[in-house]
Amino acid sequence: MNTKLVTIFALLALLASACALSVAAQPLETATPPEVKEEAGAAPVTNPEPAVLLFAIGMHIEPLGETAQGYQGGKGDYRRQDFFDKHAQDILTLAQIVESHGGRMTIQAQSPFTSVAIESGNTILADLAARGHELALHFHEDAHLGKNDGTLSVQTWCDVMKQEISLITQASGVTDIRYWSGGNLYVDVYEAAACAGLDVNSDWKNPNTQSTDLSIVGVNPWRPAGGTDGSDFTLFAQHDPAGAVVFLPEGQYDKTNFAASRRSDNAGGDEAYFEYLKQSLYASLAAAQAGKVNIFHFTVHPGEFRGDPAHPFEVIEKFLAEVVDPLVASGQVQWATLSEMADAFAAWEAANLGVNPK
Repeated sequence: MNTKLVTIFALLALLASACALSVAAQPLETATPPEVKEEAGAAPVTNPEPAVLLFAIGMHIEPLGETAQGYQGGKGDYRRQDFFDKHAQDILTLAQIVESHGGRMTIQAQSPFTSVAIESGNTILADLAARGHELALHFHEDAHLGKNDGTLSVQTWCDVMKQEISLITQASGVTDIRYWSGGNLYVDVYEAAACAGLDVNSDWKNPNTQSTDLSIVGVNPWRPAGGTDGSDFTLFAQHDPAGAVVFLPEGQYDKTNFAASRRSDNAGGDEAYFEYLKQSLYASLAAAQAGKVNIFHFTVHPGEFRGDPAHPFEVIEKFLAEVVDPLVASGQVQWATLSEMADAFAAWEAANLGVNPK
């Protein structure tokens, strides 16, 4: 081989080696591990294949006054027109705030609010349904079944649940009522609810201790194998693929009193509570799994978090604008009603037979 060819091959070899080194020195974006922010309060950074977190706000309308079954509910009375009107306006204001951020609530009603709406011709529930909000049942068992509710039959529970659902339908025109909250310490509540045509449940807390067992918190729905008496959660926390009801955990909360802390004088007020919600939302994003249904939701009540009358519910507006909106814009969070969360889970189940949902 002549000297010129040897020299050319040598030069080519050097050039190839240099190019290889240059390429190797370039970082490959697809291989870069996701950054994780450790500091408190930092929102998780999007992973290469991010998990999506479905986000909802539920509203509980309490049984204030005499219920359809003749029992007395909590403080206040919806049969006082001024009291009913004030809470109705709170509900509408909150609904407008949520709508302005692209969301819809799951509004959970019961008598006497429903009864008064029917008797007075107030169309608030029908109007909210027409605007895309889900209507559902909030069931305070002692207000509808009496103090000995735990001793009553499944059929009695079923019949009274149906009565309350019928009142929601009469007040709103909505016939597809699927979600309920309440009846938490009745072991056979899932059987009773299924009998009444309900198939989605959440917001579990012990009404006596105002606490939630941490075995049932998390971000992935499941179908409980049974109910609980408030002390044994074995069946409740166990997934039964044949279960009639989908349970929606509220998110990656780390306090047993998270559901009641907003009313505690020791919680630090509305701002502190929503700061805790923010931390819990970020923790839920971190716990979310790609390829599974992941959820987070919290509950409000009429009159709660009203704050400054000149700027009602500003703390909720601020939370949605500063925390939720950016996550929705980035694709990490999507608004959903509670039944839409359950529907997403049912679709996931059908496509992932035999896979553990948690």
